[in-house]
Amino acid sequence: MIFINECYCSCICRLFKKHKNLAKYYDAEDIDPDSIPKSQKFVLYGMQELQYFFQLPHVYGDDRKWKSALSAFKDHYEELDMPLTEFIKSKDALMATMKKHAGGVSPDQKRNWDALFDKACADMKQWGW
Repeated sequence: MIFINECYCSCICRLFKKHKNLAKYYDAEDIDPDSIPKSQKFVLYGMQELQYFFQLPHVYGDDRKWKSALSAFKDHYEELDMPLTEFIKSKDALMATMKKHAGGVSPDQKRNWDALFDKACADMKQWGW
């Protein structure tokens, strides 16, 4: 169970390490990022966010499903009072998590994730989110 929690929390932990200013949205400014796997709250946030991320490649190309998948991020960020302009920063954390727990990504996969994040950011901006 500890390993699973670490996987889920890894993305949040890496987000806070790479972009310390984002911890405030999670009420985690004073929390040591390495202690995050011990917190049920962050296990749930991590589980939620990873599910959202890994849904994106499956719905890309289907406009209705794509918008629905991105609306999950919108709702999640609104719940945290985090502006969607911060969304792009989560790419760093996702790539670092995949490196640690999945052996990384190939150059092609990295380019695909970059394109996916760029498209997501552009679409959310276009929709006025």
